[in-house]
Amino acid sequence: MTRQRRVILEELGRSRAHPTADELYARVRRRLPHVSLGTVYRNLQEMADRGLVRRLTMGGTQKRFDGDASEHQHVRCVACGRVADAGIGSLDLPLEAASRASRYEVTGYRLELLGYCPRCKRRKHRLTAAHV
Repeated sequence: MTRQRRVILEELGRSRAHPTADELYARVRRRLPHVSLGTVYRNLQEMADRGLVRRLTMGGTQKRFDGDASEHQHVRCVACGRVADAGIGSLDLPLEAASRASRYEVTGYRLELLGYCPRCKRRKHRLTAAHV
């Protein structure tokens, strides 16, 4: 494991915000001033391909990365785009039944939970109360 990869993993592990490659690059650059965005991006892709980190592709947003590679669900704020762990693990979905019904070889699923983060929920309620 290279020093760059170790620092990328450490910074990703410190974040609960599920950063984009650009956001993580800014953090890594504080510790490794000469690292390039391409290096961070390539290492993230490789680590995701190896199952060391999770690559999150959520509707209409940049890819985000999660240092927790375990199977769990995420929720995305429809107002600000923030992504957080949903607090639920893997769901026991009937993939075999889906394979039979669709005649596809179903190998997995992606569930996107949507809602308002606590900050946007408070803002939304303040705006609603102000208009009443």
